[in-house]
Amino acid sequence: MSPWAVLVVALGGTLSLGCTEAEVIEVDAGLPAHDIGATSDATKEPEDAGFSEDAPDDVPGDEGAEPDRPPPRDVGPPRMLTCGPKARVEDPSGDTVVIGNEAGGRFTLVLDVAIANVGVIARGPVELTLNGDFVTSVRVVHFVGEGAAASTLYAPRGVALERGGTPTAPFADVTGHSTMSCASDCQPGRLPSDRGCNSPAQVTTYFERRFGEGRRMLHLQTSTLDGLYVFAGRGGCCLP
Repeated sequence: MSPWAVLVVALGGTLSLGCTEAEVIEVDAGLPAHDIGATSDATKEPEDAGFSEDAPDDVPGDEGAEPDRPPPRDVGPPRMLTCGPKARVEDPSGDTVVIGNEAGGRFTLVLDVAIANVGVIARGPVELTLNGDFVTSVRVVHFVGEGAAASTLYAPRGVALERGGTPTAPFADVTGHSTMSCASDCQPGRLPSDRGCNSPAQVTTYFERRFGEGRRMLHLQTSTLDGLYVFAGRGGCCLP
C-alpha cells in the first residue's frame, strides 16, 4: 500500500457515515501532488517550476530510502457534509468547486460529477484528498489563504497544485479582510472581517478570476473540515 493510501479514509466499496452510506472509491494517486507554483495573473496558466519527483534525496547513507512520514493524526470518525434544505448547486454544468473555512483541516472531496477546478481558502493548513469516480477529471487545485503554504494535496499524478499565498483581495469590502486570508461563516449579523477573514463575495470573485465562471458549488464554514466528506455534485452551503 502506498504512503498516500494510509491517509485516505476510504477502503473501496461502501463507507458508513453515520446514518448515510456513501460510495467512495480509492484511487492509486501515488505521492502527494507536487507544487507547480502560482501566478498573479489569473488569465495565465502557471508554469512548471522544474520539480522532479524522481530526484533522489541527498541524505548520506540513506540513498533511495523513503523519508520518514508521521502517522496520520486522528480526525475523528468520517462524516458527510449535510447542508439539508440549505444545499445549493449554483450551476449544474459548472466545473469549479470552492471550499473555504477558517480552521483548515483534513477532508476528502468526492468527485461524483466531473469537476475541472478546485479552490480552497483557509487560515489553517488543509490536507485535501481527491477521490471518487470522476477524480481524473480534476486539472487544478488552488490553495489560497494563510494556510496555503502548509497545505497538502493527495491526488492522481497530473493534477496541478497551486499555492496563491495571501494576495490582495480582488476588491475592498468593509465586511471582509484586505488580503485573501480565510473564510468564516456568512450568517446574518456576523462579519468575516471581525475574524480577519474574507467575505463570501471576495472569495467567489477571487476564484472566478482564477478559473472563470461556472462555479458548481460553494461551501463555507468556520469550524474544522476534519473528517468531512464533501460530494462535489450535492451542493454546498454556509455553516457556522
